Amino acid sequence: MHSRHNSLDTVNTVLVEDTEILECSGQCAKLPELEDVPWSLGDVESALQKEEELRAGTPSQEILAKLSALVSRALVRIAREAQRLSLRYAKCTKYEIQSAIKVVLSWTLSVNCITAALSALSLYNMSTGDKFSRGKSARCGLIFSVGKFFRWMVDSRVALRVHEHAAIYLTACMESLFREVFTRVLRSALVEKDNGIPKFTVESVEQAINNDSEIWGLLQPYQHLICGKNASGKWF
Repeated sequence: MHSRHNSLDTVNTVLVEDTEILECSGQCAKLPELEDVPWSLGDVESALQKEEELRAGTPSQEILAKLSALVSRALVRIAREAQRLSLRYAKCTKYEIQSAIKVVLSWTLSVNCITAALSALSLYNMSTGDKFSRGKSARCGLIFSVGKFFRWMVDSRVALRVHEHAAIYLTACMESLFREVFTRVLRSALVEKDNGIPKFTVESVEQAINNDSEIWGLLQPYQHLICGKNASGKWF
């Protein structure tokens, strides 16, 4: 099986535990940067505007691109963990995605993402009457495309067989994670208002993430980090 997009093969390159955690230069091994992600900046903007409380913030295209690049690292972490869990039976189901979410994300983030995934899957299962008139994303109540995530999982070789429920779980998880990250960035921006308007810059986004221990390690480019910082500001 060969991927149609070579950049997506990077998800599959570091499945086995790497013995060389530190490179010769003393720098930590980094996660692969995805060139193709299963969402667009328009999808991200629509997903953020879906929540009424997030409509107060109007992020620019530069901020959306920054959020997309950061959250794509969380996607790589979850996909790699799901890939490892799928080795036993050579298939990826919602249970592998759910376990990967629990392993990679913090308790608060994982609960919110799994709740969103359960809600999306419930809507999907209840909409059997109009399954030919609406797409999967509409039936799940999602903005992100379930089909794109399914294709991304297949191309990235997360498993030899990928169940559609796994794609729904991952789609709902990433959409919820975008809102979680943006909510925390928005809180920080509301503190630093400029004439009553939330202050949104790339620097403010990075500062908000650096001050949040739950998402700091998750969105870093280093392989060994999935947690935050200790009280002294150092890596665990």
